[in-house]
Amino acid sequence: MTRQDFLRELESALQGQLSQAAVNSNIRYYDSYMKEEMRKGKTEQAVLEALGNPRLIAKTLIDTTDEYHRAAGGGYHSKSCAQEDSARGFYNGYSQEDDFDVRREGRKRSSWLWKLFVIATAILIIVVVANVVAFLLPLLVPVVLILLICSLISGNRR
Repeated sequence: MTRQDFLRELESALQGQLSQAAVNSNIRYYDSYMKEEMRKGKTEQAVLEALGNPRLIAKTLIDTTDEYHRAAGGGYHSKSCAQEDSARGFYNGYSQEDDFDVRREGRKRSSWLWKLFVIATAILIIVVVANVVAFLLPLLVPVVLILLICSLISGNRR
């Protein structure tokens, strides 16, 4: 991949996801960054390898721009709902306000927080069950032994 291929792929991935001004700004930034790194003596290939996949960079830029846009309180939207939904692609089905997940009809759960809650709940259940067994075991063992002895004695009478 060449520098021009990288910039074309990045621009293609950003088109329709960010404003044209933001797309142009990001393309200029990455173009000047690559030129500067090559002036420092790095090869074009080394700079491209250090940057990584342009589609992943585009996804990161789209995600961070979306977060900033949402945190800033939105803004002017000139697209119709149908255009916006089809242009959002990956985000289609999610509301842009208050982290509301339309598909689950509820709030999105922070993945690490949700995992922590599930682990804590599982540990709590294990501890409660272990305590109940530890409490009942001294009571149940004699009862089971008495029933076993009774059944052996009554079984011999037949």
